Amino acid sequence: MSTIINDTTTDEGATGANTTAKAVIRADISEITSSLARTTLQANQPYIFLNTAISVADVVEELFELPADPPSLYLDLEGTNLSRHGSISILQISVLPHNRTYLIDIHMLKENAFAKAASNGQTLKKLLETESVPKVFFDVRNNADALYNCFGITLAGVQDLQLMELATRNFSKKYVHGLAKCIENDAPMTLSERNAWKLGKEKGLKLFAPERGGSYEVFNVWPLALDILRVVQDILELYHTLCDEQRRIDDEAFYPLRYNTRRQTPLV
Repeated sequence: MSTIINDTTTDEGATGANTTAKAVIRADISEITSSLARTTLQANQPYIFLNTAISVADVVEELFELPADPPSLYLDLEGTNLSRHGSISILQISVLPHNRTYLIDIHMLKENAFAKAASNGQTLKKLLETESVPKVFFDVRNNADALYNCFGITLAGVQDLQLMELATRNFSKKYVHGLAKCIENDAPMTLSERNAWKLGKEKGLKLFAPERGGSYEVFNVWPLALDILRVVQDILELYHTLCDEQRRIDDEAFYPLRYNTRRQTPLV
């Protein structure tokens, strides 16, 4: 089940109504819709689509107040050729304490998603750049590259699961592992759970991976296809699992990660 937050307004004024009356109706509907959007954010929904700047700002306000240890925020980006040479379609933020995932439409909102201030003055840009708010990624490099070069955002407070796995590995550390390998080695999943994840991943790849006949443009079509939503949710839930597992293996290994992750955050 999913919720779409938007601020769509309609003009239901009768034909021939004067301009002032129409403006009043429009303002009333806009205010009511905005209020309903804020109310809907409190519902216990696994996916919440945010495609207006005000709905993003409302969410950002609460994200600054979450626990930092263990991390509350797990993030990922999707886009076309995700890097300085491509574009960002969606920013996904999984909020562990709330069991909720926000999908922010960067393709439509662009810089407005990052610049709109909440009532406390905080913005999504500020959240991403705040060192004291930990944000868990897997292989942050392309995410950081795209955010910096497309929107001037310098990520801070990053905990990179890829480097966590490297730090806790008890064999060769010459190369980092991809997500699939980390899941295979470290995620505590049953065989049936692993097979279900692989099946869901394959369905998603056929929709968005060019080498499988898909297109990354599917991330620019809202609402997202159900198979895409499932892949997004599965990956972010696996981020939670991998983070817990890596911390369980050796909590002391994460002391240097705040510094090591910076090598994976390209700024030019």
